[in-house]
Amino acid sequence: MTDDPPFRPRPKPAQAEPDYSGEVCQVIERLPGDQVRCTLIGNCNYRCNWWAPQATAGYDNPAMGGLLVTTHRVRKSRVLRVTRDGERLVIEERAQR
Repeated sequence: MTDDPPFRPRPKPAQAEPDYSGEVCQVIERLPGDQVRCTLIGNCNYRCNWWAPQATAGYDNPAMGGLLVTTHRVRKSRVLRVTRDGERLVIEERAQR
């Protein structure tokens, strides 16, 4: 007799989920000046942020642009469900909690 554990087959590797984030950023509606960032979070869901320039009126030197990270703020953030229907992306906004 041996103390070996019983044989268990390895689970099949999960199929990689397609990442449409680049395509979503290209086709999503935006306002002038917006920069859109989209990240796959799983199960066809994406976090999409619309970054917009912050008003410079309150700066002590409004002519100084500063770094992008300090002069832009998230104007809008949504979770989107993205699937593909043939060649077309189907983008649906998920309900806010």
